[in-house]
Amino acid sequence: MEKNNALINKLKKFINDKKTLENVLKVCESEFDTAIVKYFIPFKNYFFSKTKYNNDENIVKYSDSILDVIGYTSEQIEELPNNLNSIIHEDDRLRVEIGLKKFFDNPEKTNFSISYRVIKNDDTLVYIHETLNVIRNRKGKVIESASVFFNISEIEKGKKKIEEFSNQMINVNKIKDKFISIVSHDLKSPYTTLLGFSEILMNDSSLPENEKDEYLSYIYNSSKHQLNYIEHLLDWSRLRTGRTVIEEQRLNLKNIISSVVSKFTGIAVRKNIEISQNIQSDIFVNSDEKQLGKAVSALLKNAINFSHRESTIFIYGNRFKNGMVEIIVKDKGIGIPENEQEKIFKLDQKHSREGTEGEQGSGMGLILVKEIMNKLHGDVWFYSKEDEGSEFHLTVPEAKNIVLLVDNNYENLKKRSKLISEVFPNYILLKGVNAFTALEYINDELPSIMIIKEDLPLMNAKEFLKKVRNKDKYFSVSVIILANKVTDEIKNEYSSLVVDGIFPYDIENEKLIKIIKTHLK
Repeated sequence: MEKNNALINKLKKFINDKKTLENVLKVCESEFDTAIVKYFIPFKNYFFSKTKYNNDENIVKYSDSILDVIGYTSEQIEELPNNLNSIIHEDDRLRVEIGLKKFFDNPEKTNFSISYRVIKNDDTLVYIHETLNVIRNRKGKVIESASVFFNISEIEKGKKKIEEFSNQMINVNKIKDKFISIVSHDLKSPYTTLLGFSEILMNDSSLPENEKDEYLSYIYNSSKHQLNYIEHLLDWSRLRTGRTVIEEQRLNLKNIISSVVSKFTGIAVRKNIEISQNIQSDIFVNSDEKQLGKAVSALLKNAINFSHRESTIFIYGNRFKNGMVEIIVKDKGIGIPENEQEKIFKLDQKHSREGTEGEQGSGMGLILVKEIMNKLHGDVWFYSKEDEGSEFHLTVPEAKNIVLLVDNNYENLKKRSKLISEVFPNYILLKGVNAFTALEYINDELPSIMIIKEDLPLMNAKEFLKKVRNKDKYFSVSVIILANKVTDEIKNEYSSLVVDGIFPYDIENEKLIKIIKTHLK
């Protein structure tokens, strides 16, 4: 008890009766070993009460520290009809009254503990843990009591978080079990038919050629569908478990969409479907090219599958809000029935239907898209009406417009920084006097363009650029080198590093600005 002397001294000042003090100390001593009291060392969040029970009235006194816990002074609480019980939350009041009545009616009991909520003077709730000790007369009737009240709000918040997390995990586990059941069925089901057709082809030599072709066509299409399903399943699993590394880059959105569209041109032509793109060329996103491409591919493939012949699919790319870019894939196909729409992104609910010409879907494509967008710090949602078409929306973070200027000549760095800031007010300007400082910027996010002095100290521009290109695998960053002498030898040295131009270090500022405008991506 030595470590709790501060509390004991306060109790002595408040409780004059020696016997009552001893009983309260015994209760406190047992409570010191509980998580509740340990949590509140050094006891800044507690108060006391002392009650004398007379035939006519009960006299209750509270310590001044009650103000710190519930926002009311001891005098204010003592004036209420039922003292502290008057501000106990109505959902807890009956439980507290029943618990206290049972305790007071049991002559053998001398201590009691209970937790409940009280309403503070600002109408917020505070969780209180009360430990009560009583003195009884020879007949077992309570004649005096002393209570210690602890604020356990933080403990209750922690318990609530644990409970919420536990419920989430239970729900996740249920979804996982149902998902495994669906996947097991989907993986197993086609093979029964495949084995049956294969057996017929192997054993029935008299089978007509047209039936053989029909069986072989079914085996091929079904195997292709299963492979697609397994690929989606593996991609989703790798994303969920973190085995797929997300490599965010500064990417031109129009280039990414055009690349995806080119892969589906053949399929679209076979259905005489036109794919119309409307994407601004100056939109850049900070994303993973492969994963974003997969997400758009899945949406475009669905749009083609569920579109009618001689129709048009529209793909839009625009700046959205809160630093995001929006991609829209819109078709005028068969749409999604309203009662099926809530299943689209749910693991534990199967959604799959045939396309306009019998195209088979894996049922995993949109679930994979949802997981990809979560990893890319974006979102996915849709609007759809049966027989009218669907419109899927993706959002991804827009890449910041950054100019990086690296020059160890402080005077030139200052002058050129001021000029660039004035000409490009919507760009973030980062300045570095050496390559090491510049690399720290690069680690956070790739710039739009870098203007680098060639003969930097410690690490020259060539060595610096090698490290940059290790991160910028798709050469999305424009690079301008400023050299003291522009020679063929220097140009050859930088040719493999893909620079946009090597210019004299003493180039006029107006010409430099013009060059930056030309190469700014």
